[in-house]
Amino acid sequence: MTAHAHAYLKHLAVGLLGCASFLTSNSAAAQEAGKSRNARAELLSNQGQALFERGDVQAACFKFEAAEALEISAVTLLRLGNCYQRAGRSASAWRTFLEAAGVARMKKDAENAQLAGQHAAELEPLLTRIGFVVPMTSRVPGLTVRLGANTVPPTEWGTLIPVDPGVQRVSASAKGYEPWSVEIDTARAESRRYIINVPTLAPARDERDAAARGNAYRTAGVVTGSVGLAGIGAGAVFSALSRNPDNASTCVKGVVQCAPNKSNSLVYTDAATVSFALGGALLATGVTLFVLAPAPDNKEKNSLRVAARYAGGGGRLQLEGVW
Repeated sequence: MTAHAHAYLKHLAVGLLGCASFLTSNSAAAQEAGKSRNARAELLSNQGQALFERGDVQAACFKFEAAEALEISAVTLLRLGNCYQRAGRSASAWRTFLEAAGVARMKKDAENAQLAGQHAAELEPLLTRIGFVVPMTSRVPGLTVRLGANTVPPTEWGTLIPVDPGVQRVSASAKGYEPWSVEIDTARAESRRYIINVPTLAPARDERDAAARGNAYRTAGVVTGSVGLAGIGAGAVFSALSRNPDNASTCVKGVVQCAPNKSNSLVYTDAATVSFALGGALLATGVTLFVLAPAPDNKEKNSLRVAARYAGGGGRLQLEGVW
């Protein structure tokens, strides 16, 4: 073996020993952290049990919850379930007992699994349940139904959900609609069942206002456009009269009195220009008001300016806007 190979193997061995030492130290640190965490969880659980036995149920439940957050233990879950049951939170106790049974089975703890299962079975017939009836007419896009702060998924609509006895807040909401909510006292439910019929949500006030504005814009557009058409028609009449005022046969009977002279020709020309300009402006305004009427999802995106200008040499119609 050459000197270079020998040195390479020596460095490799040192590196491997260093990695092994690092991994061992990290593993030991993790084990120590885990032991410390388990010790704190056990301490909290024992403190909670002492409070529970003294009758301080609320403080005991807080201790059990803190212990369970540190370490999931069948014993702690059993104690927490008993605490919830003593506090009158039957649905919370039932769910906790079911979780305790699952944890005990996973850890091969047959005794606690059987005990938790018995507690859950005893509580189940006593549970108060809420059912949600959501008709198809109420299922607007984006509908969210909540029980308290928890969202009830559509898969659970029509099923009975266990709840703790007492006042429960039920709500429904969707974008573009007024929210709906109601508070119910499940302790007064007949046969421990409470059925909630979710109503059809009303459109939000902004949506109703936008719809009303849109209708008003369209109505104004029709009226304004009609007046504009009448102005264009009058301009056509005045234009015809201005072409040959000296020939009475070209006059439009019943509209204006023929006055065959040159000054009348200028008057008719000016009147035609003004009528065309104003009529065109009103027609353009009417069409724009109708087409660009605000909608619920497009309230302020459109703007328009119409200007009609008249001078001695003629008229001009100017239409500006953003679409």
